[in-house]
Amino acid sequence: MKPKIDLRAAMARVGEHQAADMTFRELVDAYCAVQFDGADLRLRKWTEAFGVLSAWSLTTRNISFAAEAMLQSGIYKASTVNRDTSTIGTVYKWAIRRHLAPAGFVSPTLGLMRFEETIRRVEISDREVAALLKGSFAFPDRRFAVYVRLLLESGGRRGEVRERRWKDVDLDARVITVMETKTDKPRQIFFSEETTALMRRVWPKRDPAALLFVGKTGQPVNYRVSWAKLTKAIGRPDLHQHDLRHHRAAELLRSGTSLAIAAQVLGHSSLILQRRYGHLESKTLKAATEQSWVKTAV
Repeated sequence: MKPKIDLRAAMARVGEHQAADMTFRELVDAYCAVQFDGADLRLRKWTEAFGVLSAWSLTTRNISFAAEAMLQSGIYKASTVNRDTSTIGTVYKWAIRRHLAPAGFVSPTLGLMRFEETIRRVEISDREVAALLKGSFAFPDRRFAVYVRLLLESGGRRGEVRERRWKDVDLDARVITVMETKTDKPRQIFFSEETTALMRRVWPKRDPAALLFVGKTGQPVNYRVSWAKLTKAIGRPDLHQHDLRHHRAAELLRSGTSLAIAAQVLGHSSLILQRRYGHLESKTLKAATEQSWVKTAV
């Protein structure tokens, strides 16, 4: 017989969570201390503008006004402003999950309208993919080759790859589990047997608590300098690390994968994929329809 819980007594033992008295800067600093996703750099201008305010007093109007000012300055693109406000939203989600925010607090980013972005479509040829993979071995840090392969094969976000600890990795199943994601939904990213073999060689000993790509400061390496040198060497200095995620999305759809499945693989919104890559799925659907005509042709 299963034991029963006295829910009222259990709740009394837990007690009511008290909101943390903290400024917006303190909230961002706390988040960045445990999440290594580049938010510290992205939100630096925001903490300079709003850092002394209470984290819970920042309003949608405050953020909307600042976002509009960034866009009108001519310095920032709509995509950059959108990523900034999305990062602020991620910080507030994190705070709410950890009961740092007051009861009933709603993130001020929920009411924000996104600015229309110019869609960035980047084509990477098979030859360039091969050059990236081979060229990544030319760097003293052997982990860089693993990093490039994981981004390319999984379509994972940079933070999802860089922030992983060995407890998140199953080499036998060739899968990495990401518990905290941009969409707040745990997901898995997958990699090949070749990458598994390379990881076993690069890390003969693996501490479950250790970061795979830990740097000298104890935080994950961002590999910006190595990436810039690599892309310049192969003649594609325009490529961003994030473009490997776009490449995987395009390859999934070209292979006949539906937008719904591709969205799950990438941990992305189907609507965003439709806007960016819907033309690729349309080609696949058209080809499938035309193939069906062959069977019914008289």
